[in-house]
Amino acid sequence: MTNTPPVGIAVVGLGRIARSHIDGIRQWPEQCELTAVVDIQKERAQSFSDEYDVPYYTQVEDAFNDPEIDAVVICVPHNLHSRLAIDAAEAGKHILVEKVMATSLDEGKAMVMAAEDNGVNLMVGQSRRFFPSLIEARDRRTEIGNQLNLLYSFACHFDVDTAPDWWQSKEKTGGLVYPMLGSHSIDYTLWMLDDREPVSVYAEGTSNNEDFEGDDDVTLVIRFDDDTHATNFLSINNSPVVHSGLVVGEKGSITWSQTGDHSGDLVGVATTDLKINGEPVTVDSGGKHNFALQMREFAESIIEQRSPEASGEEILTQLQILEAAKQSAEKSREVKLSEV
Repeated sequence: MTNTPPVGIAVVGLGRIARSHIDGIRQWPEQCELTAVVDIQKERAQSFSDEYDVPYYTQVEDAFNDPEIDAVVICVPHNLHSRLAIDAAEAGKHILVEKVMATSLDEGKAMVMAAEDNGVNLMVGQSRRFFPSLIEARDRRTEIGNQLNLLYSFACHFDVDTAPDWWQSKEKTGGLVYPMLGSHSIDYTLWMLDDREPVSVYAEGTSNNEDFEGDDDVTLVIRFDDDTHATNFLSINNSPVVHSGLVVGEKGSITWSQTGDHSGDLVGVATTDLKINGEPVTVDSGGKHNFALQMREFAESIIEQRSPEASGEEILTQLQILEAAKQSAEKSREVKLSEV
């Protein structure tokens, strides 16, 4: 691997999550390097360019035509993910797209097809599955026996002063907490319970915050083909943050909770407290945060010419569940995935 030139990566969209990805890139100089930054706001693009000493672009078309760029990280509003990912694929660029992958299942399928047709990797930024403690929990789940139930609670607080402006638009987010938080909770649920298949969803959603369009408090229940189920609770109206998980097994349980969602100016990085059968478990991260570990997987999948973890094709099931959940809340009934 050391004889292979590092993957040149451009970060497209320099909002709140961009620095986490840029810091992840800079952790692995042998595997990847920051090649350019892209943002439609020239002042912001130029500021990042000066800070990281790389070229900047204000038009994605110009970046996609740069031969020094092998891959892109897409960090723009959700409703732009599909178009930019498809354009990047057609330009021959590998893609790491921020969650949620797309605002509809059809958009996600189009992204997967574009990546396949152009021979590039498509990975989705499911950064929570790269926390070392959550990897440890998954690796040791057999210690609690067959998993019977799962609860994921993601209750945080955002308002107009703390959330990006585009979060106020249901069209741009694709449904507020469903994609914003549900993309994390559903991914974790499917990742932990990957020995069974989801078959239906029942959801209830409410809008309690007038500053945002769409449901900001949601409870959704995923039913599986073995008649087990998992519950996800999502809210942007709770302070302090409650971000925790419980996996119930025949022989015990796994519990975890995360403190904070920032490390300095890095968003999405947190401290995780893990217990397996009641015993605290300490995991050595090697000094690498989850975005760094995610970036290593992205770069190495390109170098090794293999499908990445959290590939676009894998995440299509998550998009199907999100669509079923929104339909269920609208219709006040359970929705089978076969209906979506």
